[in-house]
Amino acid sequence: MAGVWKRLWYDKTEQEGSSETWVSTDESTAAPTTPIPSIGPAAKKNIGIFSATAMGVSLMMGSGIFSTPASILGLVGTPAMALILWGLGAVVSFGGATAFIELGLMYRRNGGTMRFLAHAFPKPKLLLSYLFAWVMIVCIRPGAIAANGPVIGKYWLYAAGVSGNSGWQARGVGFGCITSITAINILSAKWSLRLINLLTAVKIVVILVIVITGIIAAAGGVHVAHNDNWSRGFRGTKGDAHAYASALTKVFWAYDGFTNLVYSLGELRHPERNLPWSIGGSVVIVGILYILANAAFFIVVPIDVAINSEEILAAEFTFRVFGDAVGRIALPILIGFSVFGAICAQTYGVSRLLDSANEVGFVPYGRVICGNHRRLGTPVASLIIMYALSLIYLLSPPPGKVFDLLVDFVQWSTWLFYGLAAAGAIVLRFTKPYHPLRVFRSFHPLNILFIIFCIYITVFPFVPPSGKTEEAPYPFYLSPLLGLITTLLGIIPWYFRLDWWPKKTGINLVAWTEEEEAEDTRNEFEGQPLRSEYNDREERDWQISAPIMLDAEPQQHITR
Repeated sequence: MAGVWKRLWYDKTEQEGSSETWVSTDESTAAPTTPIPSIGPAAKKNIGIFSATAMGVSLMMGSGIFSTPASILGLVGTPAMALILWGLGAVVSFGGATAFIELGLMYRRNGGTMRFLAHAFPKPKLLLSYLFAWVMIVCIRPGAIAANGPVIGKYWLYAAGVSGNSGWQARGVGFGCITSITAINILSAKWSLRLINLLTAVKIVVILVIVITGIIAAAGGVHVAHNDNWSRGFRGTKGDAHAYASALTKVFWAYDGFTNLVYSLGELRHPERNLPWSIGGSVVIVGILYILANAAFFIVVPIDVAINSEEILAAEFTFRVFGDAVGRIALPILIGFSVFGAICAQTYGVSRLLDSANEVGFVPYGRVICGNHRRLGTPVASLIIMYALSLIYLLSPPPGKVFDLLVDFVQWSTWLFYGLAAAGAIVLRFTKPYHPLRVFRSFHPLNILFIIFCIYITVFPFVPPSGKTEEAPYPFYLSPLLGLITTLLGIIPWYFRLDWWPKKTGINLVAWTEEEEAEDTRNEFEGQPLRSEYNDREERDWQISAPIMLDAEPQQHITR
């Protein structure tokens, strides 16, 4: 059976000239204490500087800026405090981004945080790395994709004039979008990147239209009803710690995405140059646009209307400024495409993470199906698995305030492991002070600030809200509790996979971290690129950058 899968997913010609030797993927026949080596062809360098930046911007500027400002405003009470939280989110996210840049340049393979945690915290038996891969694949990414799908439906149905669009109608639209995105990712990695690039440009234009319109409205160039959103200052600001934890969770949901590129590092061209500019630049660009967009929302939309508008605050804004034709139809359609691009970026990144988890042996017999399809050049099996998991989250919960539940649910585990990864960057500075690929050093005070906020938004959601609060359809602790339970459940498969199974068979499933460290050191001293950086079509020394919108195309070569 393994031979059948091997012939189906891998082409022998792809292995010719490689120094790696093919070994059986049947783990039951592996030699005792012998680690399973990496298999399959090296990742192709599809990602340039524009696509790399777009992968972060596209995911951050997905549904968050359009769907969470109203709920954040309701939690903190005033636009002024809400704006402070958005600014704080930008500073804290930048601190985390610098840690991921340092780690990404040290470990330049697909897998991202999974590999970072494995090298920073190898004991006990890669537990943290395994738990991250588990919760990211089983919970975080499919839950986020499922949360974003109905947001597209709400905006498009709003544009179509359909009332009561918060239930199964919106989910139906989301189902169609998730299906089409998965199909595009299966058929072509290049066209997936081109779509991400295009939709990133669209969403930046949409945000700029909102920002510029808000500035014109503030100057009196656009007639809108007067409100006291800014004149009230901080009067009415709430002081509930639980509410602020929930608000920060939603703020960081909107900023979540700057790490998306690290799951595809093996496909990034010139990481020393492109990784810092793409991750750091995406946070700066998005942070500025978020603050200005929120200011524009609250200039136009009165506070009581803004809070009640829930996930369609941006549509309410455009309707009040542009009227029915543009405000109710055109911009909501574009906003829906913006969220569509975010799902595409999420799908692209998480499929590479699942493929990496299969490759290192985290998934039983996962190496049988991991890797790119020999004709399509995409991780088809991983994409299908993530599609199925996303549909479970999309279709299982009952109608109601599912969006808030899913956002809080997936965010709890997300920022737990983001904080651990940032801590790993600090730990590695001491445990591996002379790592040959540490060409970027993050600023520890910013890293620590990031870690503190990660702790805050993982601890305070369990604190009961103070005073009288609006009756919620579920207990305040349900979302973080579900995140905690899902994370801890990963200990069960970790025990059987990385402890019980190696003892039974003699297979070493944790030695790959030491092999990667040794390979990185050897290649650095020999002046050779990492094995994952080899590519039949890779440039020799110099490149001519392709046009911006065709950034995913193979680049021309110049012989120096």
